[in-house]
Amino acid sequence: MKIKYWILLVPLIMAAGLGIMIVNNNAQNSALSNQQTTTTTVKFVNSAIIADGAVSTQSQATLNFQTSGKLIRLPFKEGDKIRSGQVIAQLDNYALQKQLTVALNNYKITRDNFDQTQQNAGNQLLKQQLAPTYSKAVANVDETINDALERILDQTQMTLNNSVASVDLANYALQLSKLVSPISGIVAHQDVNVAGVNITPATTFVVADPASAVFRAKVAQTNIYYVHEGNEATILIDGLQDKLSGTVEKIYPLKTTLPTGQVVYQVDIRCDDLVEKNIKLDQIGKAIIQTNAEKVALIPAWTVINGNRVWVNENNVPVLRQIKVGKIHDSEIEVTDGLNEGDKLITDPKLIASLKYSIL
Repeated sequence: MKIKYWILLVPLIMAAGLGIMIVNNNAQNSALSNQQTTTTTVKFVNSAIIADGAVSTQSQATLNFQTSGKLIRLPFKEGDKIRSGQVIAQLDNYALQKQLTVALNNYKITRDNFDQTQQNAGNQLLKQQLAPTYSKAVANVDETINDALERILDQTQMTLNNSVASVDLANYALQLSKLVSPISGIVAHQDVNVAGVNITPATTFVVADPASAVFRAKVAQTNIYYVHEGNEATILIDGLQDKLSGTVEKIYPLKTTLPTGQVVYQVDIRCDDLVEKNIKLDQIGKAIIQTNAEKVALIPAWTVINGNRVWVNENNVPVLRQIKVGKIHDSEIEVTDGLNEGDKLITDPKLIASLKYSIL
């Protein structure tokens, strides 16, 4: 009779175990399917990166006055050609010229006094003038007089130095009343278009050299690692049907945050057609940059286990996948083999710990 009971119990135990496995597996599936925020879709870096940008110049100068004042001269208009050293704008400098005249007059007076003092000291006249002011009862009267004479000479020298400095400052202020272009090019921008108005140091004048025109692309920081100087690029200018060919010439070292919150790096693409076709500055467009990235995925570095495995969600089942990794970029790491486009990478360690497998 006991044998019969065991025969009946074995199928029941197997059925119960199977039920436990099914329930446990269903629990895992449910846990994965309900945890949408615990996975991220694997995306591969494109061999061609598309970036927005605009036509700019590498040789450009932004000019501002150091002080406020009345603008009395504006010899150029936007778009006019200008040579290095030419005046682009000038403030009213009547008061500054008068201040320089006063400083020069004071310098002349101070210089005459200095020369007279030096002459009096040389012919002992100054020493003779000082002698009666000291009592003969003073010990070392000659030494005392010589010390006083030396102090007088030092003071006249310092007074002369101050006068020279005043002339320099007045002359410098007069020079600052003119804005001089440091480069040759065109007047790209002026905050004011007519003379006779009062301006402040915030008033801006921009000179740019069209011969140094480049297409300045804004490459996302996740893609900048795959852009190098010398990479070929295709430029698409809005409103221009022709595609322009260029080469990555410069990658700026500092990142920039756009108004949208996106973090990008500026990349200059040299293209001779920008100058030959007279493409206007600030024209917007897109750049298609050919990179060296082939079948490379970027994933969070901390999700990699022992340097060669990650957890992925396969049909709502957690699977430990073997991978090959490449370079680390900040908080991300390259995966060169083992992942496919669209794979669901599990990014929540607590989820893996909560899923238990029953082995029977």
